[in-house]
This record gives sequence, structure tokens and C-alpha cells, in this order.
Amino acid sequence: YILYPAAVILLQKLVADKHIRFIRNPGYNPTVSFIIAAYNEERVIERKIQNTLLLDYPEDKLQIIVVSDGSSDKTPEIAGKYASKGVISMHDPRRAGKSAALNRACEQANGEILIFSDANNDYEKNAIRLLVRHFADDRVGAVTGCKHIYTNADRQSAKGDGLYWKYESRIKSAESHLGSITAAEGEILAVRHSLFTPIPSGYINDDAAITFNIVKKGYRVLYDIDAKAYEEASKDLMEDFHVKVRMATGGYQTMASEFFYLFPPRSLFAFSFLSHKVLRWLTAHFMILILLSSFALSTMPLVRLFLFFQLAFYTLAFYGWMRRSNPSLPSIVYIIMYFTSMNLAMFVGFIKFILGKRSVNWRKAER
Repeated sequence: YILYPAAVILLQKLVADKHIRFIRNPGYNPTVSFIIAAYNEERVIERKIQNTLLLDYPEDKLQIIVVSDGSSDKTPEIAGKYASKGVISMHDPRRAGKSAALNRACEQANGEILIFSDANNDYEKNAIRLLVRHFADDRVGAVTGCKHIYTNADRQSAKGDGLYWKYESRIKSAESHLGSITAAEGEILAVRHSLFTPIPSGYINDDAAITFNIVKKGYRVLYDIDAKAYEEASKDLMEDFHVKVRMATGGYQTMASEFFYLFPPRSLFAFSFLSHKVLRWLTAHFMILILLSSFALSTMPLVRLFLFFQLAFYTLAFYGWMRRSNPSLPSIVYIIMYFTSMNLAMFVGFIKFILGKRSVNWRKAER
């Protein structure tokens, strides 16, 4: 959380611009297939389609596909209403997971660039142009944009998610300047179609699979902080907790699938992934070990003091969780609570992975 971000940001300042030159062509307008994954999104899908239709990109070069596999609500019908505007609605009543749905959509896509998006986020008008300008550089295989969280006092996870994504944005900017980022955002992700490989069946984190596939082929995955997408945070932190559990389960799945590529680290990308992602997924394990060892060594005065501060920290976290619906909760208490609860979610994700509970059909957060 501290050492790797500091190191990568410092390294960017020292060496990045000396050995990597970016090629960006604002006038580069390849054909684009814009793919929206939508599972039971009848509340937001119309707004998403309208947002996409209003994006600043040549109509004759923009294909829009809504894939709503498994949906049991009106999502397919709502998407179908926009057929006259060129929107392709794809629906299979079977629910095989997001990765399978994206693979199906890509079979129908005819664009040189694939852009993957979710139904619950809004793109800024110039987002597509900002993403595709990087593909004028033959070394670039994928580009991800900047995820923003709407400020909303009624949504309990808005403050925590907002702070987290600002923090992540700074790290990704540095990683991108050094070569490739370690994790793309599936909500705003552009991929060179010729490099896309179908995502393995049963894969939870589709964006991680795409990132590894591109990097292992020798291409760069960049981060463009100016290409922005906005979305609402989860209404309740318990909903956010379940989202983080699924992400962590998928993270351990990724680590297992790419084990021999990551261990031992033989590239800057592998080292960065271990530092940025794997160690973060293991933070809860370290927290538990530190707490248990502090109890075991509590006869030592300094350790006893350290144990006291840990217990105080977790007491504040529990208090914050119980009072999470209170908008006047002090920021320091909120941050302690959010940090602790999200790391607990990571540990639950680890347990689910170990137990083999890796269903691609996740619990959907309330919109």
C-alpha cells in the first residue's frame, strides 16, 4: 500500500520518459465495436445505450453490441428497441457468466478495436477517441480508462471507493509510463481485436485474463487518465463486501492460472503484479498473523503496546461498521472501517477459492 506505489512513482519520474516514447494520434479513427455486458440491467440499460449513442465518434465506424445472456428481466427487450439506431441486442437465456457472454459478443464484433463496458457506467463524450488514439502505436495491445465514483452521500461505499480509485489511478499512471499496467478495468477497456483471445470458461475476472493475454504476447497495456467513466458506488457496504469477495476469489484464480508466469518474477510486469496485486490480496493474512503473534508475545511491554493499538484499531473498525449508515461518521473511522472490511472480504474470497466456490454467476449488486 505504501512502498510499491512510492517506488513505482519514483521510478517513473527517474527513468520512464528517457526510454519509452508514446505515439498518440488524435486523428486515428479505427472501426470500433462497443460491447456492453448487461445482466438484468433493466433499470440502467436504456441510459447506458443513450450515453453510448451520444459519444463523440463517427457513426459509420462505431458498432454497438448489448449482450444480456442469462437476463430474466426486460434488458433484452429494451436493447432491442434501439435496433433502428444500429444497436445489436444479443441474448441467450442460459447464464454462463460474463466471460462467456463477452466471447459470444466478440464473435459478432467487426471493429478493429473492441471496447468493453458495463451497463452501469457513463462514459465522457470523448472517451472513445482518447482510448483509440494509442493504437496508432503498434506496440499497444490494450488501453484502459480512468474509473470515477459519483459522489453520493446516500451510498455508503461512495467515499471509500472514491478514495481507493484515486489512489489506484496514481499507481496505474506510473505503471503505464514504465511499460504496462498490472490490471485493466473491465468497465472501460479497449483491446486490439486481432490480439483478443477468447476468455477461458469459468474465469471470474475477465479483465485480468485479457491483460495477461496481451502482455504475454509482448504488447503493452496502457492507462489513460483522461478517458473517464463514471458509476455509482454500491448502496450498502454489505453489497460492496460481496463484490470485493468475488473480485478476490477471481484474483486467486488468476494467480493460480498464471503461477508459472509470475513465480519467480522474470519481468517488470510480473514483479509489479506481485507487488501491486498479490501482496494486497494477502494483506488480511498478514493482519491475522500479526495479531496472533502479538497475543503470543504480549508478555513483552512493547509488543503489549502494539497489541493495544491493534485492538483499538479493530474496535474502531467494528464501531464504524455498525454505524456505517450514519453520514456524519468521522472520516478516520470510516477509512479504518473500510480498510478492515475490504481486507476481510479479500480473506473470505481466499477461503471461497480454496473451497472451490468459484462460480461465474455472482451475486449481483443492487443498482
